Amino acid sequence: MALGKGLPFGFLFSGLQVTQISYLWSMELWGAVKGGSMFLPRRIVLTVLFVGGILLAATSGPASAVLLIPRQQLWHAGRTHIWINATANQLWPMHMDGTSILETCSTVTAEASNACPASEWYAIYNFLSTGRKTYSASYERRFGIRGGQISGQLHGKSSVRTLHQTHPLGGGHEQFASVATTQQAAVTDALANFAELWGLSLVNLTATAGHGSPLSDTTDSWQSITGNYSQANSLVGCVQFDLTTTFPSDYVAIPMLMDVNRWSAIGGYFKNPDGSRLAPYIELPNLVYADLWDAPGNRTEYRVRWIELPENLFNGSSIGAAIIFPEAVSELNTTMVFCNIAAGWTSSSLVLELRQGGVGPADSIFSDANIRYFPSIKVAHSPSVQGLDPTNHNVPQRIVNISEGWAQYLNPMVEDLNTSLLNLLLQQPNEKLIDIHAIADVFASLTVNGLSRTAWDSTLQGNVKTVGPNGEGGLDGNYWLGNKGDVFEVDPEKSQNWVTFRVDSSLEGFAYNTITQSPRIAIAIMMLYCLLVVGHILYTGITGISSNSWDTIAEITALAINSSPTSALRNTCAGISELHIFKLPVRILVFKDDEGEGEHLELVFGNGNGAADEEKMPTERTIKPNRTYGTLPPGSSRGERKKDL
Repeated sequence: MALGKGLPFGFLFSGLQVTQISYLWSMELWGAVKGGSMFLPRRIVLTVLFVGGILLAATSGPASAVLLIPRQQLWHAGRTHIWINATANQLWPMHMDGTSILETCSTVTAEASNACPASEWYAIYNFLSTGRKTYSASYERRFGIRGGQISGQLHGKSSVRTLHQTHPLGGGHEQFASVATTQQAAVTDALANFAELWGLSLVNLTATAGHGSPLSDTTDSWQSITGNYSQANSLVGCVQFDLTTTFPSDYVAIPMLMDVNRWSAIGGYFKNPDGSRLAPYIELPNLVYADLWDAPGNRTEYRVRWIELPENLFNGSSIGAAIIFPEAVSELNTTMVFCNIAAGWTSSSLVLELRQGGVGPADSIFSDANIRYFPSIKVAHSPSVQGLDPTNHNVPQRIVNISEGWAQYLNPMVEDLNTSLLNLLLQQPNEKLIDIHAIADVFASLTVNGLSRTAWDSTLQGNVKTVGPNGEGGLDGNYWLGNKGDVFEVDPEKSQNWVTFRVDSSLEGFAYNTITQSPRIAIAIMMLYCLLVVGHILYTGITGISSNSWDTIAEITALAINSSPTSALRNTCAGISELHIFKLPVRILVFKDDEGEGEHLELVFGNGNGAADEEKMPTERTIKPNRTYGTLPPGSSRGERKKDL
């Protein structure tokens, strides 16, 4: 405006309105952008600079504030291996035959124990009783089946495990499926014991130069087992029908698990009374319905007949179950539910939180991308299992073959109540019949609870690193958190077949990071801001053009008042309502004083002579760099005032 060919009038105060975002939709800006006094490329560059400057001015302050806020994150706090005195086959067997189960497990009490497949039955009873009440009625009306996620807790010898359950939408069929998973009891107990030792080791950390040892007073930390670890996972599908329904044969039909069994084995479809299809089934050629009536148990209660499924027909299934309802009076008029159970092991990571108040419940991170019911954890502040997805299908990675001999221990007699566990779990005091949804829940939970107790008597092994030759200094915290090696020492010969786990310790603390999107966006804004500042500095240094004139609205107002009136601004004394006013070119030119040899500056619209072509402007009237302009009228009491450009 001072040294060039001028600017549109709308740009006159743009440098002073850079902090006002409302300038973006003002007539000043739009008039200046549409003004024809400048070439289009120059208008585009100025518009981008002004708009960018306004946006940066509005966002750079909040961006710098965002970057100054520390965020919680997990810090690495040691890594070691631990051993439990069990082999991989004992911990994750591929065949469950019941030979290693204690005979006393045919009867259970309410006491906590890991020894039996049905241990912690009371926790499952409470879990299922509570879980059935959490389903949304609108969900059931919409999809025709129940859905959602529920979770409960199972107590071991020294740990608390999380039992998760969800319900997939049966792939367009009315067959109801239930999925459940929980952590291995022996491994979780070992990790809980490890976490307590890790917490004690923090007391023996040596302070670094100039710092204390704050880790002994820390808030939360996490211990995680990754890599060589799997946990129990089950998928159960059930179908309910009455034996008076017409079937194509008298052979027992087991519902097909569509994610597990081969479609080529389908023998037909279960059907509704109106003839519409239910789930597909596979027939058992050597078992008829009449054989099921003699299932063990009281005929006035719910009974179960475990069915070993032939592999050539039920490839991928673990075992089947027929549940006979207590209201039946004969084998010709009997309501039954048939279930297909696929159970086994799924790769995951085991996570356990150590709080100030002690060890918290263990949870899981499924590391395989195919495990879609239980998605991987996105670690932000603290690990937690995210919501389970009921719309996808899932099966265990390694299917376990379950025999009737082992399965019978899932339904022991409850000693104090003189009834079977299955009858206790399925009893509905306010309903005549329990639905298949609840039955699928029961069998999914019982199966993973039983599988999770393999190698129940194995424990954490080894001697822990200590300070001093005789351990008189306590646990060696520096060695533990310094990644100097394994903190447990075991006998090489005894441990050669033991299962080994790698444990990573993480400590929660504050730090400046870019884990989330907000600091990344803030950094981008500040980089643009710095780029604009550096560009201005380089431009000033290279061209040598800089001025502190007209830095305020008052200075520009004074310049305008001291300028000669112009007809271009006629009828604008009460406001400007026309856009074309802001399109007019304006520049600052030099005028000689009426008296004396002095010169002063004025705002001029157009070229100052009424001509439209700025190239016709006399060169002697343009401002010259490094020259002083501005005098007061003669006789002023303040004398002479000059302004450096």
